[in-house]
Amino acid sequence: RTLLVCFNQRLATTMQRDLHDAQAPAGLTVTTFHRLCELLGEATDTLPPRPDPIPQAWWDQALPDALDAAISTDDEERVHAVIVDEGQDFALGGLESLQLLLRDQEHGVFWIFHDPAQALFRPDVVGQLGLERLELFEDHRNPPGVARLAARFRDDDAEIEVFREEGLPAEVVVAAPGAETIEAVRKTLHRLIVEEQVPEFRIAVLSGTTPTKSEVWRARRFGNATLWNEAFDDEGRSKGLPPEQVPDEPPDVVLFETIRRFKGLEREVIVLCELPEEAGRLDELLYVGLTRATTHVVVIAPPALAERLRSSG
Repeated sequence: RTLLVCFNQRLATTMQRDLHDAQAPAGLTVTTFHRLCELLGEATDTLPPRPDPIPQAWWDQALPDALDAAISTDDEERVHAVIVDEGQDFALGGLESLQLLLRDQEHGVFWIFHDPAQALFRPDVVGQLGLERLELFEDHRNPPGVARLAARFRDDDAEIEVFREEGLPAEVVVAAPGAETIEAVRKTLHRLIVEEQVPEFRIAVLSGTTPTKSEVWRARRFGNATLWNEAFDDEGRSKGLPPEQVPDEPPDVVLFETIRRFKGLEREVIVLCELPEEAGRLDELLYVGLTRATTHVVVIAPPALAERLRSSG
């Protein structure tokens, strides 16, 4: 029995579908950390009733507590191997709880894939677990121009070897927040879809803000292009769908997501927008956003940030 767990909904949904299509063997469970807490908490009666509206404490305390209680009361839920993706997203207590899910604490398999440069939510604490460390310095996703720009926003001196040879340099478009950004998104999507003939399903528009604050999401239609995300309602509020219930993406729409929720994923063409000029963990946000592109990235940025991006490139 193997558990593959990550932190964000869309990554778990994608992995579930990819592994289903690949006819992955029985015994493999793929889910998010909070969905795991919910499922095991319900199975062992350790989860209190879900409040409405849901406070942040539900995610930070109630669900992890339910998981810990489930682990201590039900040996049947233990697994032989745990693989954690995007481990830098996790709090230390959550990683320790996942390790306790192993049937054999001494010889069980426990792997965590993580990148401190992508620590958007909190400092990366994986090193505190004392696991054997294996360094990987290969980039198989990004075009050289995108990889070079993204590397400027890492806070280490790691030299990353880039394996992709095709692709375009990063493109920076200057636009003030609000109406200018909306118009820049419209023009960019028109050029990509109509002039360059890029299919909609190969494009993702990623916002640097939350869905509830996103003017781009509320605009929704940009000429013939329609933004889509069935995980949100029209106001950007989460529908609370578990990963396995997120609907399939239609081929004739452009995916809208936040940079934070698109971690671990990729598209051929990425359009970044609604980026702050100053914010905590801004370098990490830029690094994550830039490195989602496999062919081309267009960054729509306010003037000061655009200048920084151009000087960095």
